[in-house]
Amino acid sequence: MTKVFFIIILTLVFSGCGSTDATTQSSSPETNNQAVSAKEQQRKAKQHILDYAKSDADYYALVAKFEREEAQASDFDDILRIYPLTKKYSPYGNVEQAQKLVAFASIEEQNWEACLQSTELILEQNYTSITGHYGAMICYFESGQQENGEYHNVILDGFMDAIWRSGDGSTPATAFYITSTNDLYAFVQLNGMIAIGQSLVYFEQRPMNAIKVEDPQTKQESIWYFDVTAQFRRGIFDDIESRR
Repeated sequence: MTKVFFIIILTLVFSGCGSTDATTQSSSPETNNQAVSAKEQQRKAKQHILDYAKSDADYYALVAKFEREEAQASDFDDILRIYPLTKKYSPYGNVEQAQKLVAFASIEEQNWEACLQSTELILEQNYTSITGHYGAMICYFESGQQENGEYHNVILDGFMDAIWRSGDGSTPATAFYITSTNDLYAFVQLNGMIAIGQSLVYFEQRPMNAIKVEDPQTKQESIWYFDVTAQFRRGIFDDIESRR
């Protein structure tokens, strides 16, 4: 399991003795320096474990690159690693999960406008979402907006390829890297497989989801491993920061 180092804060409490002498009642330069030092220690202690400012800047710079259609394969790899370190990241994907249900209900109803609104909310929260890009692709194509549909098709393929580059999923040592449960199951389905079972295992202290998948054509079963360290790590960090 990921090791977490807790910062122990030592707060210095200063007390003075009362006096009728005006000189002794006023704070000395040394006392003022100690008070400033204590406040600085407290300020540093309240800083987040993760450097959100840097991660957010890197994330948005990459999103802009994708929107300009200038992204290379390495950019897909990079943003998947950076996103879990940003303020936007939620290890439980609550917004994405809720909007995914709305989006796919809208697809069934052929309500393309509602579908696009939902997928826009997903991608605003998480540009790396293959669920979001898949839904946007379908709804743009079905609503006759071919160019936008093709854009999301390219981005979707890019993220699918990035997950395949992270490993082959056949063993814990070569597990797929994934950042959300939504994308885990979307990845399985978009590869033409059906998830029929799941268990949590550990490999070299890293949490892995072992997903039993079935080929619907041949009925052959196998296990695909997904490295979910990003979700577990962020869950721990968020819990620590919420208790500060």
